[in-house]
Amino acid sequence: MTKPKLFLDMDNVLVDTLPVLNAQNMKTEMVAKPDQIPGIFKNLPPVDGAVEAVKVLSEDYEMYILSTAPWNNPSAWQDKLIWLQKYFGMDETNPFYKRVVMAHDKGLVHGTGGILVDDRPYHGASAWDDESTDSFWLQYGFDAKLVWSNELVHFLQAVAQAYTDTQNIRAAIEEVNQQTQYHLHGDKESFEKASWEK
Repeated sequence: MTKPKLFLDMDNVLVDTLPVLNAQNMKTEMVAKPDQIPGIFKNLPPVDGAVEAVKVLSEDYEMYILSTAPWNNPSAWQDKLIWLQKYFGMDETNPFYKRVVMAHDKGLVHGTGGILVDDRPYHGASAWDDESTDSFWLQYGFDAKLVWSNELVHFLQAVAQAYTDTQNIRAAIEEVNQQTQYHLHGDKESFEKASWEK
């Protein structure tokens, strides 16, 4: 029996990115946007409860990272891998070991099926809400209870358990959510951007 696949975005799901980027004083920088500052992604803090949540969920899921990085900041691609190694390890003990996908269009990956936990519909994340590929986009924090420090881990554990019977991720989510009644995601197109993202 195979485990279900769980893909996690990094920024604002595992990594507390936006507060740091929004606080940057751009008057002293040589780039136009804070996400273009070389090295900025390497030392960002984890989201509360994220590291512990990954360790728990790796028992029930085949884990992957699905993230993007600014096109005009080549160091970000490297820094994200360094961040993952810092918090989860350098070898096979890391649940994401050689399971990191960096793509500007996350929708290209949804054909594999599974769940993508991402905070915004941006960069193709909302394409994961697709019955034909048995994939689902779960919007991190859209429902205030669905964060690592609250009920998200328990919800995902229940989905993994239901999946063992159905072998269908969307059916498992529907079954579990009939009891919990969470709001699993918002609008698939619009989202609130930081001022410098516009």
